[in-house]
Amino acid sequence: MSTFYIEMRSIAVHASISLAFFDDIPLGRSRMSAPRAYRLLLALAAAATVSSSHAAAIASQPFDIEVGTVQVFNDRLGAGRFFTGAGTDRLRVNARVTPSPDTDFYDQSSNGGETASFVTHPSTPGLDTRLQFVGLQSGGGGGKNDYTTTFNLANPFVQGQLAAWDATPFALRIENPSAPGGETTKWVTAPDYDSSVNLPFLQDVAITGGGLAPTLSWTVPDTTAPITNIRIQLRRIDAEEPGRITAATLVHEAVLPLGSNGYTLDQAFSNGGLPGLPSGLEQGSKYEVAVILESAEPGLIKGRARTFFEFTPLTDDAGDRTIYLPSVDSAGNFNFDIEVRAGETILIDPVVAVGYDYQIGSGDPLFASVTLPNVGDGIFELWLYDLNLADFVFETFLDAGERFDFTGGGVDRFRVLGIEPSAGLDPTDVQAFVTEIGFTGNGRFTGRMTPITTNFTPVPEPSSLALLALAVLALGGLRRSCRAGGSLR
Repeated sequence: MSTFYIEMRSIAVHASISLAFFDDIPLGRSRMSAPRAYRLLLALAAAATVSSSHAAAIASQPFDIEVGTVQVFNDRLGAGRFFTGAGTDRLRVNARVTPSPDTDFYDQSSNGGETASFVTHPSTPGLDTRLQFVGLQSGGGGGKNDYTTTFNLANPFVQGQLAAWDATPFALRIENPSAPGGETTKWVTAPDYDSSVNLPFLQDVAITGGGLAPTLSWTVPDTTAPITNIRIQLRRIDAEEPGRITAATLVHEAVLPLGSNGYTLDQAFSNGGLPGLPSGLEQGSKYEVAVILESAEPGLIKGRARTFFEFTPLTDDAGDRTIYLPSVDSAGNFNFDIEVRAGETILIDPVVAVGYDYQIGSGDPLFASVTLPNVGDGIFELWLYDLNLADFVFETFLDAGERFDFTGGGVDRFRVLGIEPSAGLDPTDVQAFVTEIGFTGNGRFTGRMTPITTNFTPVPEPSSLALLALAVLALGGLRRSCRAGGSLR
C-alpha cells in the first residue's frame, strides 16, 4: 500500500521537471488545471495508504533559503499573443529559489509563500526590482521554483544603465522571515551580463502534412553569436480573446539537435503522462509553438530568441502541401518572413475575418498574383489601393481558385472582402483561408496581413465614390443571386 503513495509522489516530481524553463508571464490570468488534480490525488492517496505516524514524518515545515541557478541574459521575444512584452528585446534576470509556492505544494515546505526576491545594482541607486514568481503553481509558464523579471531594452533609462550593468554584475536579495536557520535574508551575486549576445528570429516558418503528425520547418538566419541550444515548446491554446491567448497549457517540449531546421510531431508528448494532458496532437485543438534559440556557456544562458507561431492540425486529406505560418501579434496583425521567387507562388494562412488587407514589407518584391480558397460562397471582392485617394477602391469580383494577375508590374497592397461571417471559420485554423500569392521578383516577403472585422464598413471619399461603392455592393448581391440560381430582371 505504501508503494502506491511513493508512485503518486513521483508523478508530482515529474510534473515539476517536465514543464517550461523560466518562460514569461502570460497575457491572460491562466492557471494550470493539473495542480488541483495533483492536490486531490495526493490527499486521497495519503489518507488511504499512509499511517498517521508516517504522515507526521512528512508534515509541512519551514525551509531555509536556498538559491539555485541564476541567469542574466538578453531575451528577445518575438510577436505572439500569450506572453507579456511580445515583440520586445529585454534583459532578463531569473533565479530558482527555495522555499517557494512550488516547494509548499511538492516538497512540504510551509513558508514558500513568504519568499520575496529582488534584484539590485551598485551603480544604479534606487534599483530594487522584485522578481515575480512564475513557477509551476503560478500558471505563469516557468519551471519549478522560478522567479523572474525583465528590463525593456528600448526604455531610455535602461539604455543609460546598460554599460554599467555590463561592467558589474547584479546582486540578488532573497528574503523569507520564517527561514528557520536564522538567515532570513540572503545575498547572491548574479553571473556576468553580456549585452552583445543577440540571436535572430526564425524565418520561413511552415507546416507540411495533414493528420496528427505534421512537420514544422524553419530557417535559422546567420548570426555572429554562437547557437548552443535549440528547444521547441508546444502549448495547447485553452482560451483566447481578440488579440490575445488568455490560457494555454504546455503539453510538449524537446531539445533539438544543433542545426535543426524542422521537427515532426510524431512522438509522444513529454507531458503526456500527466493527468488530463494529451499524449499527442488532437484534431480541433489549437496550438502555439515556440522555437527557442539560445547562446550559453556551461549552465548559463547569455542570449535567447523565441519565435512564436500558431496552428491547428490539418485534416488527413490535406496531403503534403506546405503552408507558411505567421507570427500573430497582440494587435491582430499576421507577420511573415518568407523567401520568395519570381514566377513561384506560396501558400500563406492567417486568422480570418470578413476580409484582409495584404501588404508587403519595406524592400519586398511586389505582389504579382493572388488565388483565393473555396470558402463560403466562393465569391470575393478584390480592392486595389489608389494613391491619389489614399484608400482602397473596388477592382473586380474573384471566384475561388481563380488566379488574378496584377498589372502594371505588380502592387504593394490589396484588399479582399466578401468572406461571410456565416461561414463560421475558426479564426486560428491553419487551413481556414489558405491564400496563394505570387511575387514579381526574388527576395523576402516580410509583410503582414491585417484582418478586417465584421464591423468594417468601407467609407471612400468623396461622396460620389461612396455611391459607387454602394452600387458595386448591390451588383455583388445580384451576382451572388445569379450564381445561386436567380436571374437579373
